[in-house]
Amino acid sequence: MSLNPCHFMHRLVRCMKFFLVGFVSLSFLTACSVHNQLLRSAGDVLSKESNSADDDLELLQHASAYHLKLSESLLLQIPDHVKLAESVVRGYTQYAFVFLMDEADRTESENLQKANQLRARAAKMMMRAKTIGLQALLLQYPQLETSLAGGKFAKPLSIAPEHTGLAYWTLTAWAGAISLSKDSPDIVADLPQVLLLSELAWKAKPSFDNGALAGMMGTLELAKPGGKPDQAATYFDQAIAWRGDQIAPWVSKAENWAVATQNKEAFTQLLNQALEEAKGKTDLSNTIMLRRARWLLDSIDNIF
Repeated sequence: MSLNPCHFMHRLVRCMKFFLVGFVSLSFLTACSVHNQLLRSAGDVLSKESNSADDDLELLQHASAYHLKLSESLLLQIPDHVKLAESVVRGYTQYAFVFLMDEADRTESENLQKANQLRARAAKMMMRAKTIGLQALLLQYPQLETSLAGGKFAKPLSIAPEHTGLAYWTLTAWAGAISLSKDSPDIVADLPQVLLLSELAWKAKPSFDNGALAGMMGTLELAKPGGKPDQAATYFDQAIAWRGDQIAPWVSKAENWAVATQNKEAFTQLLNQALEEAKGKTDLSNTIMLRRARWLLDSIDNIF
């Protein structure tokens, strides 16, 4: 059977069109896939938490600011990268606590205006962290916003243990913003949502981050209406039991539970225990908490 040359050429051209279109599409998809993989690999690197041994806090402040902006820019490209989102939320929250709120406490007696400016900036930063964290959580749990706003779950809701970190830092930033926004009723009114989110995190992984979540549960127990100091103490004691090599749980129990119950003796004992446990520990987390413990002891007459 002979094939008409014209028909043959027509079919050949059609086949070439399909081939070229398919090749271009495949190349485009492959390029997108490679680009996305490179972004996610960069996200993996930036999201890895490291506990620096460098005690130059001013240097670390500048370095962390650069790292945060870079990480947030990358997160815009890959918003479903949970670990990167957690890293960004953690970074903004820690920056607000370590470099803004702590400095505000230290300077308040000498310069109230500066202290207020630092706290206002810290509140803004923590609201930013909370927004980023909630957006990332909603990508994983679309029903979360409705559940939190409703005050109770229409359907049983739980989060996976691997998302506990994102939930923890989000609720910590949210709670911090509330504590600094007492003149903003709309923000303070969010406390029930923070409490519900904390319950989800607690059910997922109570021992998260060497008792950090347990300590936050204790702080929130003291903050909520009708909160029970005894229950808060139980949470703080769990945090101490899970502390690993960190002194933060002792400092947290002193600053929150002992102050709330006006237990000056326990306040002193907990902070002195923290100082004792901090000996020989030069990592950044313990260095920061050691400085906080010393400042609290020096300020005892203003606290009680």
